[in-house]
Amino acid sequence: MPSRIRLRLHGSRVLPALLLTAVALGAAAPAAQARETDTGAAVVGAQRSPDGVFSLNVSGLFQSRYTFFDPKGDVMPLGGTPGAVNNFDVYLGRLAVSGTAFDTRTRYFLQMQGSTAGNGNTLSMLDWFVSREVSSHLTIQAGRFWTAYTYEYNDNPGNYLFADLSTAEFAFVLPRAVGVQASGTAGRFGWAGMVSNGIAALDAAGQENFGSRVAWLGHVQVDLLQPYGGLETDPDPAGVKRPELTLWFSVASNPVVAASQFENVAAGDRTTNATGTAGYRQGFLTLQGTGYFRRTHPGDGAADSDASGFAEQAGYYVRPGRLELAERVSGVRWGAVRNLPVVTTPVNTWYAGPTFPYETVLERSVGVNFYMHGHHAKLQVSYSYLSGLTFSDARYGASRVWVQEQLQF
Repeated sequence: MPSRIRLRLHGSRVLPALLLTAVALGAAAPAAQARETDTGAAVVGAQRSPDGVFSLNVSGLFQSRYTFFDPKGDVMPLGGTPGAVNNFDVYLGRLAVSGTAFDTRTRYFLQMQGSTAGNGNTLSMLDWFVSREVSSHLTIQAGRFWTAYTYEYNDNPGNYLFADLSTAEFAFVLPRAVGVQASGTAGRFGWAGMVSNGIAALDAAGQENFGSRVAWLGHVQVDLLQPYGGLETDPDPAGVKRPELTLWFSVASNPVVAASQFENVAAGDRTTNATGTAGYRQGFLTLQGTGYFRRTHPGDGAADSDASGFAEQAGYYVRPGRLELAERVSGVRWGAVRNLPVVTTPVNTWYAGPTFPYETVLERSVGVNFYMHGHHAKLQVSYSYLSGLTFSDARYGASRVWVQEQLQF
């Protein structure tokens, strides 16, 4: 864990002093942030009275990425853009502020994100929510937050085995929502239930509802051995002494608020979704597998269609705490064309699949990770080959290289 800075302030000047200290910390640290608050290195705590506690955590994540992307020549008749691409991105720049207010059971979380991915230069309010711990078994939160649907997206992106999500995760994730969630733990079991506005895909806009339907989500997880936790890979040089095994299951219904090419849905559709993940770790080996299912109920009266996907990955430390080898295989199969891409402008990578209509896509990736200070400072290098079939059985393919440096505090 990173070092912590802790200050205690008393009296009527608590809040001004707290704000000034936060500004000083923000000016002194790089602008970035990790998803969970427990990765924050700078912590400012203020106790105003014996029964009221204010605290402030500042944490960050910075990812700079190089991409080499080379679609094969056979994509041109399909509508793809041929030719190799070299590209640099500030892929994620996150800064988060979180803590407690009035008592230790009332918490807040605010996260801003900047990125040049997608040929832009954006800054957005990524997360903003307040939660209340009712008991050790129940916490209620409201605002905008990442959902408990898939394991990988629920994990901190600074703790991934590869530089980014799998191809199937891009296609099936229900990422962030504006709504209310209840969650809790009891021994080896964890659970969450959520009601929210329709959940937009990663490539789609939209925050509000304009109809009567709402999204809902149910999630359970169980630790069969020690908890797998929020790490796709654990760079502890000592390795994992006691085996870890966790099962993760979620179901959801989502009214589609905005069209998505990543997820092959159109505005007005409704989807029924299910996913499950198993994560296992022992010694210096990590194994993770996920399955995805979606049934799309078209809003225009067309027939329902089913889509499925999978992802499996493994990592092994050949030099404990320093050097790790990784592999991943991930695939998607669509049941019908709803909103698959037809892109006429040049693209510099594929995320969920190619930029033309396709039936299947398969990602095969190998990687190597270099850890300087665990997940706080690392370099990830990977090569992927993406291939598949269109609905007319035409074949396509592309090579992709990612080199990503990361600083997390």
